[in-house]
Amino acid sequence: MPRRKSAIKGKDAIRPRRTVHATDEADAIRQGEELFEREYPLYKMGVTMNLADLALFFIDHAEADGTYSTETAQDYRNIIKRYVVSEFTLDADEVTASDIERLYAHLLAHGGRNGDGVSPNTVHKLNTVLRGAYAFITRENPAIANPMPTVELPARVHPDKRALTEREFVKVLEGLEKELDVTPTDDAGIKRRNMLFGAYLDIHMGARVGEICALTRGQIRVTEQATRVDHSMSERGGLHRKEPKTPSGRRTIAMDAESWEMLRKHYEWQATYLTEQQRDSDGTPVCCTADGSFIAPTDMSAAFKAFCKGIGVELADGESFHVLRHTHATQLLSNKVNPKEVQQRLGHSKIETTFAYSHVMPGEDAATAADYGQIVARARKAGDFR
Repeated sequence: MPRRKSAIKGKDAIRPRRTVHATDEADAIRQGEELFEREYPLYKMGVTMNLADLALFFIDHAEADGTYSTETAQDYRNIIKRYVVSEFTLDADEVTASDIERLYAHLLAHGGRNGDGVSPNTVHKLNTVLRGAYAFITRENPAIANPMPTVELPARVHPDKRALTEREFVKVLEGLEKELDVTPTDDAGIKRRNMLFGAYLDIHMGARVGEICALTRGQIRVTEQATRVDHSMSERGGLHRKEPKTPSGRRTIAMDAESWEMLRKHYEWQATYLTEQQRDSDGTPVCCTADGSFIAPTDMSAAFKAFCKGIGVELADGESFHVLRHTHATQLLSNKVNPKEVQQRLGHSKIETTFAYSHVMPGEDAATAADYGQIVARARKAGDFR
């Protein structure tokens, strides 16, 4: 077989090379032919059977066909290089579900940089890549067994829903407004400004990041000064708009005067790089790239998290763009907006989801505080009498 590059080390790799244990020459030839038939389809594509090599090759393939965004692909590459290249040397056709589970157990216990464990969420990311890599290899060579369907995963860790503090909120809002005063002309700058405008919009709307990315000019209702939300952007199977899972996901969100004015200025700026046809099209994204195309939710979320870090607002692991949605809900409920109205605005299918923010609702505790104030006042009055 010809030499080709290894996806891991970027140098010539001579694999596949195996030692076969045969009873005689005929048995050795038979085993060699079976090995050749099993590995040659992938070998011609320039990838070895090493599991890490195969996973990295799959990520490149998924990025090229749009299944993964650039940021997602790089995140997955880092995971493979950090946790598989150094920890896992078996070839893909030798791996069992038990091998994968032992790897996960090791990572949970000792896979961190300081010898501590990684989070279950990281293991789930790794599992996503390995599942995709095995689906790819078994599609190209169905003779290879796929161990991933029976792999048992640890439970995910869902970070507590939290809103930005008042200090953080002001820093984010003022920082975004400052960024939106800049008028970049290069492609990267245009995309970044659009992504940060998406964050600014979400402060005022409380939508999901996928809904912000899927928002088009045709969904802006000028006469009502509102936005119709009826699609979300998905990256699974390539970047595309999809309809909401539940009827509650379809809704109209009224916009306040400040955000409406910022939207008008945003359109004025976009007129400097969009064509007239793009500006007049109902299908043009409100937050778009330099060529007028949609932005991936992972890109927008990553840009917001990087922005927060730059202004000194640290988001914990698992927190990103979605913190804006929690902040929006918290602010509405803490200011005594009817929970039913908040439910409709956020697109929650169940009121119980909205009541998950009940810890911020003023109500009985505020009354209790007022009662305690009267208790203190009476105690002081009694003390004066004595």
